[in-house]
Parts: sequence; C-alpha cells; structure tokens
Amino acid sequence: MKKSKLFPALIAVLVIAILLLNGIMIRENGINTETVQIQAIMDNSSDNRWVQFIAGMQQAAEDQNVKLTVIPTGHFGTLEEEKGVVDRAIRDGANGLVLQLCGDTNVHEFLQTLSGQIHVELVDAGTDETLENITGIVSPDHRAIGEALAKEALHMAPGDPEQCTFGIVSANSSLGSVKQTVQGFETAMAREGIEISWTLEQKDGGDSLREMLEKASRPDVLVAMDNASLEAAGEYAASLEGATVVIGTGTSTKAIYYLDSGAVQSIVVPEDYMMGYRSVSDLADYIKKNTFTPRIRKVEHRVIHQDTIFEEENQGILFPIQR
Repeated sequence: MKKSKLFPALIAVLVIAILLLNGIMIRENGINTETVQIQAIMDNSSDNRWVQFIAGMQQAAEDQNVKLTVIPTGHFGTLEEEKGVVDRAIRDGANGLVLQLCGDTNVHEFLQTLSGQIHVELVDAGTDETLENITGIVSPDHRAIGEALAKEALHMAPGDPEQCTFGIVSANSSLGSVKQTVQGFETAMAREGIEISWTLEQKDGGDSLREMLEKASRPDVLVAMDNASLEAAGEYAASLEGATVVIGTGTSTKAIYYLDSGAVQSIVVPEDYMMGYRSVSDLADYIKKNTFTPRIRKVEHRVIHQDTIFEEENQGILFPIQR
C-alpha cells in the first residue's frame, strides 16, 4: 500500500504554525527568552551580614532560571567609587542590578544616570528614593529597627534608665540604612528623656571597633547599629563577663553565637534572606516580562533573646532553609 505524502506535509505545517503562535505569544506577553544576567553590588560584600542575603538571592536565581553574579567589593568610600563598579557591570552586559547604595546623598542624580542603561533594584535602602528611576526597593524598615533597639535598651537597662549610661557604636555610619537606624534609636530615646552618653564610629585607617570600645568609658548599655559593630560589641562584652548590657541589630552566625553565649542580651534581626530572594525575584520578573509593576517591599524584623533563639518562628529567620 502506497504511503500518503499528504500526512507528513500536514505535520510539518502544524509544527510551523505552533512555533509561529508561540513566538507571537512571547512577543505579546513581553517575555524575554534570553538568559537574564543579574549582578549584585553591596558595600563590603564579604561581610558576614550578607551570608543570608546572598543565600536568598541564589535561591531566587535558581527558581527564576537567571544568572546571578555577586561582585566582590570592599568598603566604598564614596558613591562615585561605587558608580565605577556599576559602570563595569553595565559594560559586562548585565541586564539587572541588585544594588545597596553606599551613601544617601545625591542618590536621585546617581540613579538618573543609570536610567535606560540597566534595571536597578535597591536593597537595604536608607533612602526615600521614588520608583521613577528603579524597578523597586526591598528593605527592612531601619527607623523601626532603631525604635526597637531603643525599647530593648530601656527595658534591659540595669536600673533606672535615667541614671544609666548608653553608648552607641557603628561600623559604617555613612550608609543611609545605618543613619536611619541611629535616627530611629535617638528619636525614641529622646521621647523618654534619655540622653546618649557617647557615640563611636569606625573610621578608615583608624582603630578597630574592639580597640575603640576598650578605650571608651564602659557604658551600662551598649547598642550596636549594624552587624559588624554587634560582633565587635559581643567580643568586647564577652571579656567583661556581663558588666555591660549589649543589644544590637545583625544576622550573622557570629552575632547569634554571642547571643546564645550570653555576651549579647538582645538582637533585632532583619529578614535578610527574604530581602535577597525578593530582590532577585522581582528584578527577574520585571526584566523577563516587562509588565511587572515596580514596588517597595518592606521585609520583617524580629527581636530575639537568648531564651527565644530556638523557638520555631525565630529559627526560620535566624537559619533560613533554602526551599
């Protein structure tokens, strides 16, 4: 029996029609089928505070099937220095950028120069930047974290807070996020009529945070405004064997160790893993579909004490498990 030549021809026509229809649907939905390349730029990318954040970004990159590169960086002295790294990312062909700004001045002008060149998602933001020049912002509420630190400081003060001394320490006070945390703390303390005894800020080329703390007068309550200063404060307090109450904000395993060992009494922990996940997920959606509405997302934070470390809800934020 002679085979029909019509059937193979019909099959070929059907396959071509399906391919054409798929192409039309992709164009209509604005879906970009090329490999999306996202680069992440943060101040001092090797700092322990970024471990959970990077894990969240990596999980989102896997879920979204995009290529993620975390650019190795040190401490940015100026926004112009950071812009040099951003310009290299653009030249390397990155489609999107997860960006932590190293300062909070001239931010709008800086982002305007990037508009049209690369899609930008801000993280850990200490800026009130609008969504005009960026695809979105994912960040903790740093002022709220500062207020939470003030509440903890007043609650844990050894005696009448008005009779106690309070010291503040930070590793990088030029970051807008740290500035907002300090502002939230100082505003909340001022409402209660409490004055800050002293403030320590690490300077490039100067003493280490540990050395600065050892030279300062010993406070009744020491408050750390970022992860690096919390680690230093924990190390300092461990040598004092409980003579100073230490609270702070951070996420690193070293900071949690000092909480578990009793050197630190309270930590306000931002949900850095979710910040990393959302930043890459939202940015990938925007790039691939071009229909995603830019948005500002606030990630949660929790106050954790030594006796609540192993509560299930706290384990989820301290030691997030990749799905």
